[in-house]
Amino acid sequence: MLTGCAKRTIVNAPTMSPYPASKMWAIAPLINESGTSAVDPLHLSDLLAQELQQVSRIDVLPVSRVLDGLRAMNIDRIQSVAEAQALVRLLDVDGLIVGTITAYDPYNPPVLGLTLQLYTSGRETVVDDDRNAPLNSAKGVRILGAAPSDSRLPGLRTFSQPVASVSAIIDASDNAVRLDVERFARGRTDPDSAFGWQRFLYSMDAYTIYVGHRVIRDLIREERLRMGRQMVRFGSADIRRADDLNKNNSPPV
Repeated sequence: MLTGCAKRTIVNAPTMSPYPASKMWAIAPLINESGTSAVDPLHLSDLLAQELQQVSRIDVLPVSRVLDGLRAMNIDRIQSVAEAQALVRLLDVDGLIVGTITAYDPYNPPVLGLTLQLYTSGRETVVDDDRNAPLNSAKGVRILGAAPSDSRLPGLRTFSQPVASVSAIIDASDNAVRLDVERFARGRTDPDSAFGWQRFLYSMDAYTIYVGHRVIRDLIREERLRMGRQMVRFGSADIRRADDLNKNNSPPV
């Protein structure tokens, strides 16, 4: 029996949201701290928003809407936690990414550095049934989507710092980076095109999408780890409360 091997295209698995339900995020226009004026921060912000849209269950507000929000606040950039929280409330989003461009060189091999911080609304519409939901249920995870810094305000939770932060300078002269770019390009490029996967090295827009994918993936991972730590902490508190309840309700010996 003769068999033939069909040429397969390997497509990267999408980045998965850490949340059980859909969330609306926004990206503030990136701040250029790269030391070069060749970069267009607003254009890179649009490309980053485009890549963030690929994350499952994360919807993205257009960067133009974020600009409108900044104008309404009479500021042109986010420079404090209070401003980030105010913009989150104004835009009525679940999360806001604030970032800076720390390195930028568009010539092959390209270099791009990004620092991203995630601020979440911390606003949870929690009903009594949700408060008593098991922590491993969808309702329980929803409650843990915001770690309260002020427990006096049930249902209104705030953060004194970003909930997740990542920073990376990704240099395509590094062979490991080039190999990762090639893997990333599978399913995103025509293998018969002139540049093939190397289009992501010759086009700074394409390379920005690759770098955006990496830093967004790492940011999502940090948020997932945070939520995991919260689940462990809240779970331990529930176990202690259950033990105390059992002790109080146990019959006298």
